[in-house]
Amino acid sequence: MRPSRLAWSSVLLACVAFATPAAAQGAGPRPPGVPRPAIGLGVRAFVSFDRLSMTASQSFDAVLDTHTFTAPGGGVDVTGLVKGVFARVAFSRASADGERAVIVDGRAVRLGIPLRVELSPVEIGGGWRQPLDRRARVVGYGGAGVLLLGYKETSDFAKPGDDVDERFRGWTIFAGADVDLWRGVMAGVEYQYRRVANAIGEAGVSQAFGETDLGGSVLRVVFGFRR
Repeated sequence: MRPSRLAWSSVLLACVAFATPAAAQGAGPRPPGVPRPAIGLGVRAFVSFDRLSMTASQSFDAVLDTHTFTAPGGGVDVTGLVKGVFARVAFSRASADGERAVIVDGRAVRLGIPLRVELSPVEIGGGWRQPLDRRARVVGYGGAGVLLLGYKETSDFAKPGDDVDERFRGWTIFAGADVDLWRGVMAGVEYQYRRVANAIGEAGVSQAFGETDLGGSVLRVVFGFRR
């Protein structure tokens, strides 16, 4: 039996609607109570402001008088890969100035030699996003990934071998939530735990304190858009 003209028209309309979801969404605002479509690729691009607290707190306190950093950065999440699955690439950068030090009787003694420490982490990972309300204005998420950490120590009067410029590999796990403020403009907060084992501890103050991990905890605030 040949399909009717109405059946062919219905199939054609369904194909057009499936192939062009963005155009259908852009035709006008969603009616109240209608959830955001959960199918199809999307993007979540953001700038970030991190508060990083280092696990090797004694080592950083000894040379910088602090083990916390403010780290601006940014990233992109590709969403909707398979239902709520997303992939992420993100980066940030932190730096602080202090002095080289030695440990004498368990206490740090500054040497008067200026020291600059720089951290440049890159995150490559993914996770799962899940709407927390009916209209999907608030979305929670969690995930994990590989952490590629650039670490530098530089001094104006460094002897050969004193400066450090290394890259280390570790991992990160994270969880957070964001809210759609207005037409895809969003803000959110995220917590991360990072571990970069056996990156330090072979010399200097980190060896004296027995600290080897360049990881830490991160409180992140993000602003951006999601589509």
